[in-house]
Amino acid sequence: MSPALTGGALLAAQAVERTDVPARGVLRVTFDPRIMTWNDQFTDAGRMKLGAPLTGDTVGGRYIPVVARLEQNVRVASGLSNFVASLGAGLFSVRQERRTYPMSAEFGITDRLSVSLMVPIVRVSTRASLQLSNRGATLGVNPLVQNQPGARGTDSVFFAQFDSALARLDQQAGGCAPPPSPCAARDSSARWHAVRDALHGSVYGVGQTGSPFLPLDTSPAGKAIDTTIAHIRQGLNLTFGIAGFDTTVALASDTLTGSAFEQILLSPDPNGFGYASVPFRRNFRYRMGDVELAAKYRLLAGAHYAAAVQALVRLPTGAKDSADDFLMQWIGDHQLDLEGRVTQEVSVGPLWLNLAVHAGVQRPGTRVRRVAPWDAFLVPAAATAALRWDPGDYVGVDVAPLVRLAPEFAAGFTAGYFSKARDHYAFQSAQDSVALATRLGFPTPASVLDAGTSQRWLRLGFALTYHAPSVEGGFSIEQTVSAAGLVPGATVYRIVLRTTRKFF
Repeated sequence: MSPALTGGALLAAQAVERTDVPARGVLRVTFDPRIMTWNDQFTDAGRMKLGAPLTGDTVGGRYIPVVARLEQNVRVASGLSNFVASLGAGLFSVRQERRTYPMSAEFGITDRLSVSLMVPIVRVSTRASLQLSNRGATLGVNPLVQNQPGARGTDSVFFAQFDSALARLDQQAGGCAPPPSPCAARDSSARWHAVRDALHGSVYGVGQTGSPFLPLDTSPAGKAIDTTIAHIRQGLNLTFGIAGFDTTVALASDTLTGSAFEQILLSPDPNGFGYASVPFRRNFRYRMGDVELAAKYRLLAGAHYAAAVQALVRLPTGAKDSADDFLMQWIGDHQLDLEGRVTQEVSVGPLWLNLAVHAGVQRPGTRVRRVAPWDAFLVPAAATAALRWDPGDYVGVDVAPLVRLAPEFAAGFTAGYFSKARDHYAFQSAQDSVALATRLGFPTPASVLDAGTSQRWLRLGFALTYHAPSVEGGFSIEQTVSAAGLVPGATVYRIVLRTTRKFF
């Protein structure tokens, strides 16, 4: 082995895998902490801030499905076709961080063959703050969220009277001649049933999914709903002689506050979202990630070129995360991966180039998710289901050209490309699909989660390396510069520390 290549290999403790293996009977221990930080992400709709769903002059139904559904119901109930549901103006700041502390031990079986074990400890943290203003708000808290019957009467009495009046109207419509013969009772019944159903969906939601918000009683939509109900009561009484309907629906009496919003997010009640973590503050947790077992064989170790291959098994040891975590970050995949790696080194004078290619097959498993499109920011707990999950296979390429500036020190650039195929979700049984449709009030395919799971990203950065007789180390910084799918716009900091010990 030439002195040039030996020096390059010793200086390779950086962001790209190296070709050398510890000699026979030598144990090499590596501590390789990595820190990822980001406050935005790449999506199929472009790059966006993590806090974008609750930021803007109108925080509404774009990212909150229950608000979008409420908006449609209010348009029917109020007759205002241009009604826009808004919780107010918001500024949501989110910064996420992921720290991985892998500790690996690699033991030389021969001078070319080694086996290794890597155990990662993962720390994920989120800092979030929400400033919510009532400027432009058209919605407030549903009185049912706080078990308030409402100052204008209880909803149960309102709908009981409304249903009773419509039932009597339907009896009159039953005596009409079949269409196309005109019938005022039949026409009025169709219109007023639509209003009743829209109001019921606004107050109680659909299926087992509640409605945490309602129009403000002082807003144009609230006043229009009151007017619509008054006209229906008048028509029932004067035109059809149906009395006994004298109440009105209880709407929101005040705009949403930050504390009330937090209560809605945490509440397990059907009118809440049932998230487990306290959202608008800093939180973090430590867990063990997926353990890796690997065997590596150095194929070539020439004067200017070296190559090695590695087979790796990633075990499903990582802690399982909960779909109830707000701003969820996964600790690990918790399923079996089989990965192959090929690493090559080229050394010419002070120049040293490292190229590593890895590809993996991810075995199917199960995962608990809230079933909703990728851009649904707040999803009710009723959407939670245990699903069959087939994660996409992946391939990655890392390259690092270095220049030796001194016998113990080198510096250069790094580039990394990664591509993963789309995941596939499916219900474990037909009954699971029916149960989810019952809870949500409408059928939702598990495949809605597939969108956004394919990934491609490119990272660029630089690296520094140093080595001494018994200790070597490296430092690198990389930035995600382009991506497709749901990919954090992350900055990655990595430190590599290695030491060796000979046993025989």
